[in-house]
Amino acid sequence: MNDLFSQLPEYDPHPDLWARIEADLDSDVTLARVVGELPDYEPQADLWTAIDAHLTQPSMMPVTPGTQPVVVRPLWHQPLTRRLWAGMAAAAMIVLVGAWLKGWPTSTEAVRMEYAVEQTTETPNRDAVSETSGADERAEAFIARQCAEQQLACQQPEVHTLRNQLADLTTEQKRIDRERLTFGDDPALVRAQVKIENQRAEVTKELITLLRS
Repeated sequence: MNDLFSQLPEYDPHPDLWARIEADLDSDVTLARVVGELPDYEPQADLWTAIDAHLTQPSMMPVTPGTQPVVVRPLWHQPLTRRLWAGMAAAAMIVLVGAWLKGWPTSTEAVRMEYAVEQTTETPNRDAVSETSGADERAEAFIARQCAEQQLACQQPEVHTLRNQLADLTTEQKRIDRERLTFGDDPALVRAQVKIENQRAEVTKELITLLRS
């Protein structure tokens, strides 16, 4: 059991983790500055008045003998059509902004914004994972065997508290493992996993020391 201490896992963050975080922060600052420099466009003063007057005029279909006149109701007052016009107005604004960006003078500072979604293709080292799992299993087996043989020792408050902490940390580790399978090597998840592993190692080491004393 003396080899258990040296076999407890250690984790280091990815070498370029902070560089990636700093690049994301710089891109956010650049984006905010560029958006603030976009020009404002105002429509003509009577544009919407003219459109509304044109749409609210009822149009009559030709009336033939023996038929009733058909009135075409203005579509502007229908909720769906209002949303359609609002969408068309938003699309027109996007076209104007795109045209302005295309004609931006080349003498000004060139700004390049990129957004990439990284999908990790690296798989963890199977030998390292199996070695770590084996050390955890041996440590858990040793704790269970000691508690079965020395029940009075496991009833001590210090041992009971450490076993509860170890169970909580193990549950949290499994939750983080599930999230990493879903979201990949997110920096926040990697940092959380490293912290949990270090805490589990310390609690396991202290618990084994108490049981062997």
